[in-house]
Amino acid sequence: MVQTTQAPPQGDPNHSPHEAIDLAQTPAGRTVRRIGHGGVFVPADPDAPEDPKDSTATLMPRTEAAVRRDLRENRFDATTSFDYLLRDLVPEFPAAHLPVGDDVARTRDALLRLGAGMIEAPAGTPTTPPAPPRDSTIPSIYTYWGQFIDHDITLNTNGPDDGSGPGGDQALGDIVSEPFRAFAPRVVRRSLHNGRNPLLDLDSLYGSGPRFEGEKDRGTTRSEAAYVPNSAKLRLGRIGTEPFGPFSLVAPGDDPQRDLPRSTEPGSERMPLVPDSRNDENLVVAQFHVAMIRFHNAVVDWVARHEPWNAVTQRELFDRARELVRFHYQWLVVHDYLRTLTKPGVLDSVLAMGPTLFRPARRVSMPLEFAVAAFRFGHSMVRGAYDFNVNFTGNGPGGVASLDFLFRFTGNGGLSPNPANPSPALPSNWPVEWPRLTDKGDPLSFRMARKIDPFLADGLGHLLNEGNAAAEPIKALLKQLAQRNLLRGYMLALPTGEAVAQELRARPLTPAQLRQNAAPEVVAALDDLAGTPLWYYVLKEAEVQGNGNFLGEVGSRILAETFVYLLRLDTESFMRHPGGDWTPAYGVRFEDGRLVTTISDLLAFAGVFPIGQDESGIPLFRRNGDGYAGHDGA
Repeated sequence: MVQTTQAPPQGDPNHSPHEAIDLAQTPAGRTVRRIGHGGVFVPADPDAPEDPKDSTATLMPRTEAAVRRDLRENRFDATTSFDYLLRDLVPEFPAAHLPVGDDVARTRDALLRLGAGMIEAPAGTPTTPPAPPRDSTIPSIYTYWGQFIDHDITLNTNGPDDGSGPGGDQALGDIVSEPFRAFAPRVVRRSLHNGRNPLLDLDSLYGSGPRFEGEKDRGTTRSEAAYVPNSAKLRLGRIGTEPFGPFSLVAPGDDPQRDLPRSTEPGSERMPLVPDSRNDENLVVAQFHVAMIRFHNAVVDWVARHEPWNAVTQRELFDRARELVRFHYQWLVVHDYLRTLTKPGVLDSVLAMGPTLFRPARRVSMPLEFAVAAFRFGHSMVRGAYDFNVNFTGNGPGGVASLDFLFRFTGNGGLSPNPANPSPALPSNWPVEWPRLTDKGDPLSFRMARKIDPFLADGLGHLLNEGNAAAEPIKALLKQLAQRNLLRGYMLALPTGEAVAQELRARPLTPAQLRQNAAPEVVAALDDLAGTPLWYYVLKEAEVQGNGNFLGEVGSRILAETFVYLLRLDTESFMRHPGGDWTPAYGVRFEDGRLVTTISDLLAFAGVFPIGQDESGIPLFRRNGDGYAGHDGA
């Protein structure tokens, strides 16, 4: 049973109500009850212990040994730690941070005004592509690839924003708690925990893995991933292959395996059978997860054909396929994703020198400056509408795909434009056409992501699927993404942008640069803050140093240091492969010998991106025998 001590006074901003309890180290541990934004983490009831193998927890692929230990010791603990990337700034709290104490209310008010000023004014329902001034040179896929990465490595545990659910971890409270509290770094480090293993090992794709017949000591934990029985493949959901109304089939129109596997159980219809249901938050990230499922299945077929010695049993086949999928994914995160989004030279410097900044108390930790600020740069890249496919485009029958529609065509949205009339499956007019979102040379600028800058699309000021159970004014705050990000950074004791730049020996932005092109209300809010919030600073730095097309020095360094640290920490990553770093030359290949070296290559290998066209101009997709590549075989 957890031993507690008397909690510090509620009004003391430097203590949490449960500071005496380090819940990541207690016998009670934590169990994930629900995966999603605002998900609830609940300490196990010591009077009614739940067997982990029968629990509703989403268990990660490397927690098998921990779960066996927990079964022996009557405990369950599947969280990892958060810590600070720049530990030398921690002793300077609050000198290197936004002010606390008597200044909390004033600082909170300024942050709310700053967040309100960062959201663009509504422009009405879009029927044509939006105006191009904020279009970047970054294809839109990088916005949602980043979201997929984020869901794979971070899930903080500071409880439900709106107070719903069976309690949650209230060790820190929340941004909607009254009174609002900004905590000291030592309290945050002690009380906040990560529901993900942050090692880029695709636990959001594989869960705890399959269990094959006859295995007594493998796969004994519950997996949220849907596997094909007695197969090394992951299941896929089906869509219709018949057109309806004015809409056309999306090429290839005869391919039905183009959605997430979904539950048909009463009460949970349409919910995705994947380890992290946040990957069904919007249709683009859902389609990206579908592509990753299909890439795994295509790799399974490739291994069976080209490495039969690794496919004697289904277990050997799965293990080898998963290794190759992880290696390709990790290599692409470094050499495609990071190279596209970071300032030239920064990544190469970190790769050459090794990560030098992150020295956490617990080696498997996630830097807060990354998770709560720098890696949230992707929010500014979200468009209000997308050139999505042949049906939802500027001159298509549905017009461009609005952000609102991309949230509706998910499990939570009912897979339908009308929540009162949900659909049992994704309609045939809604699969994504990836070439519209991936081409770096596309002359159509409205196919690109928005620039990385402190100006967010109007749709992010009123998120469709967030905070709906809360009462006003909490509901309004939870739906306003910029305000949420700013308040969380303040609550979790992130250092200011200026302090981080100085620590990194980067030239800090000047006050004039921080305010250039800003609306008067943003300037006034910045004037009322004793320092610049790190998230805002990273966005503004990208605007000033990269014209919104890549991150600046501070943002790039935080990303490169974090990813390289995590990959070099992981003994099973491509960077730790025996004999030196693994490259795609040692991975899967197309039939003509080409390598998988870009995200478009991965999509093409998975059978969801055309590899060419026939003499009539009809797109051709990679196939496996009589079917398309990446099918689940079920």
